[in-house]
Amino acid sequence: MALVLNTNSYVAVADAETYFETRIDAASWDAASALLKEDALVTATQLIDNRSWIGSAVSSSQALAWPRKNTSHYNPRLNLEVKFTESEIPNEVKIAVYEQALHLLNNEDLLAQTTQTFESISIGSISLSDTNGDVTRTSITPSIVIKPLRHLIRRGVEGMGSSWWRAN
Repeated sequence: MALVLNTNSYVAVADAETYFETRIDAASWDAASALLKEDALVTATQLIDNRSWIGSAVSSSQALAWPRKNTSHYNPRLNLEVKFTESEIPNEVKIAVYEQALHLLNNEDLLAQTTQTFESISIGSISLSDTNGDVTRTSITPSIVIKPLRHLIRRGVEGMGSSWWRAN
C-alpha cells in the first residue's frame, strides 16, 4: 500500500529525509529505495499507533490515533503543562515513527518473529551451542522509540507510568 499522510503514516518520506540528514547511523535509510522507505514508515506508524494514548481521538472515523482531543501532559524539561490542539500530531510521535522505520530497515526480517534455536545445550558447566547463526533476539520497538512517547501514553498501561508504593 502506498503511503498516505495521516491515513497510514504520520510522516511523509520528504519529512523523514530531512530528519535523517542530521541523524548519525542512518546508512540503511539512505540506501533504501523510495518504495522501501514508504513501506518502513507505514509499518512503523502501525507499530507506534497501537498504544493507549492520552486523550481521545478527534473523530471516530479517523484512520490513526492522532490527532487527539483533551491531551495535555507535564513536560519536565520545560517545567510546564503542554497542551496539544485537536489538529496537532506531537513531534515526539513523528520522531518515534522515524526511529522505528530506521530500526525496521536495520533489522531485516524483524517482524518475521523467527526464534533462535540451539544445536546443543549442556547443563553441567552450562554450555550453549549455536553454530547455525540463527536470528538473535532484537526488540521490535527499541527504547529510543518508546522513551519519548512515555508522557503521551496513559499512566498505568503498557508498563509505563505506573507508580508503585508501599504502606508501612
